[in-house]
Amino acid sequence: MFLDSVRHDWPEKAGFTLSRPQGLPCCTFVHFFVPVRILVGGEYVETQPGACIFYAVSEPQWYHSPQALINNWMHPGPEFARLLEQHHIPENTLLYPRDTSFISELFQKLEREFYSDNPYKQELMDGYLSEFVIRFHRALYADHPEIPVSRPIREKMRAVRETVLSRPETRWTVAEMAQLASLSPSRFHALYKAQFATSPLQDAIAAKIRYAQSLLLADEQPALPEVAEKLGYNDQYHFIRQFKAVTGKTPGAYRKEMR
Repeated sequence: MFLDSVRHDWPEKAGFTLSRPQGLPCCTFVHFFVPVRILVGGEYVETQPGACIFYAVSEPQWYHSPQALINNWMHPGPEFARLLEQHHIPENTLLYPRDTSFISELFQKLEREFYSDNPYKQELMDGYLSEFVIRFHRALYADHPEIPVSRPIREKMRAVRETVLSRPETRWTVAEMAQLASLSPSRFHALYKAQFATSPLQDAIAAKIRYAQSLLLADEQPALPEVAEKLGYNDQYHFIRQFKAVTGKTPGAYRKEMR
């Protein structure tokens, strides 16, 4: 299955607006972590956190985020629409699946394969896309959420995660994150991993690296020490090690390849 691009937990600055009056020649999926104002069916709608939408080919796209935006998105080929139809998932409609934690997990895998030269990468990506649609169907139509925690706790954990992901320059500790959720560090860590399929610190590091990627590709081309300092690293080499652990490349190699 063709995939034009994909990003997980992708950050945008407050005030970000996307406008595609003619849509795209491929499908589009977007999952919003925060509320946005979006045009759907000719009407402007204020979403709730966790909203998702599958845009059909050539469907006009417009949304605006007054606050810092975190979102998962991808552009699969037109054939993706058949997969959605098979699983009774509507296009051009705001959707609120009961659980969205699996989206970031799968999109991270998709993104890694998409930018890799691994053998059989297309077959693996096809598998991830099929898994995504199946799990989305289950989350959309299931009578009970997959994660066995109460709704208030899920909402509180989601709010903390939004704060952490929108502030990648902060040197987070588990205790600081747990304090935001009014939970003990051990309880917070367990609930976070259960809901988001990753640890709090791994999530915070991944957010730093995504922000680093955008800084490395900025027009002004900041030096590595400047990027490391902006992300809260005291040691440039610690930053390089973490960047390579997440992306498989050093920051310098990433910048050279992507530019």
